[in-house]
Amino acid sequence: MKSLHDVWALRLEKYTKEVQNYLKFIFTGHIAVVLLFALGAAGYAYSDWVQSVPESFPGAWICAVIFALLLAYSPPVTLLKRADSVYFLPLESRLDELFNPALKWTFFSQLYLPVFAFIVALPLLNALYGLPSSLLIGLPIFLLLLKWWNVQTEFAFGRAYGGAHVWRDRLLRFATVLFFIYFYITGNLLVAVLFLFVVILYGKWTKRQAIGKAFPYEHFISLEEGRMSRFYHFANYFTDVPHLSGKVRRRAWLDWVYKPLKKGPQSAHAYLVWRTWIRSDELLYLWIRLTAILLVAAWFIPFMWAVLVFAGALAFASTIQIWQSMNREQHFRMDQLFPLSAWSRGTAVKQLISRVQVLQAILVGGLLAATGNWLTGLLASVLILVVSFGTLVMAKK
Repeated sequence: MKSLHDVWALRLEKYTKEVQNYLKFIFTGHIAVVLLFALGAAGYAYSDWVQSVPESFPGAWICAVIFALLLAYSPPVTLLKRADSVYFLPLESRLDELFNPALKWTFFSQLYLPVFAFIVALPLLNALYGLPSSLLIGLPIFLLLLKWWNVQTEFAFGRAYGGAHVWRDRLLRFATVLFFIYFYITGNLLVAVLFLFVVILYGKWTKRQAIGKAFPYEHFISLEEGRMSRFYHFANYFTDVPHLSGKVRRRAWLDWVYKPLKKGPQSAHAYLVWRTWIRSDELLYLWIRLTAILLVAAWFIPFMWAVLVFAGALAFASTIQIWQSMNREQHFRMDQLFPLSAWSRGTAVKQLISRVQVLQAILVGGLLAATGNWLTGLLASVLILVVSFGTLVMAKK
């Protein structure tokens, strides 16, 4: 490599290829259809609500909090590895060649959420406050500048203090950005300028603190490993990540689930399958997460057909992912020590999935019935059961 800039370019190329490889399994065809219907339904309901939003609605505070959260949380993407803490030591005076493009990548890779939030908030702000065009044009410009400032400041603070007091720094930046955006939206430009002045001074002070200090490799490497670990765990909900191992917890408070099972060889697989599902973070949290998303969607989506499409898609996702995970090939399982047939294990897995999907159908139907949507609740429950049992019938190990 001729320079550290070339090192960054090579790592970024490998990183983007790896992320794209997993994203193609995450955003599959049925997920894209569900997102399309969900966003369309949410957008229609939101536009209808904005037209009759009450004047007392605290839109400025809500938008300021959301923007401040999205801007203040700006962890740098450095793509550092464990070996860098040794091999980069002789090059420490030239690390800016690596981190300047890294911070630019961090800025652009984290920009989509503030931009999306601004697009969503624009009709609400215009309806409540009737901002002049000059302020509406200036707001996204300030959001971009503040995002770049937050990326630079968080990196400088981590470099200066080696990961100590990170959340104190984020809280301070959150507060200053929050009040700047709030007073800007409400038209108190003089107060907004004062907070903007505080923002600039704090950024300059933080950068001065980092001058002359040794680079804290351990902090930024741990930050990078944690970021990639979260991505791999998220991707693991959609496809198998080979080098990722799930966590197992005792969960003694759920022992009552096993009590209805009869004792004897005929229930051995059922017992092992239920214990595997309950003790595995990956499997249990997968079902809980998908069910929670379905409940939230059923609560907020106002259109029956959109709720049904969403319910069918997530019922399929819950069923097929638990089925594939439970039947994943393993080098060794405890049931292989005993004369138990593979057929009885497959039957036990199907019984497990059938019961948890019945519970999912009851929860969704009950929630919709409680809100007065009896017909939607009944149809959603029936659809969840039909999709779940149909998927189990068609599923192959």
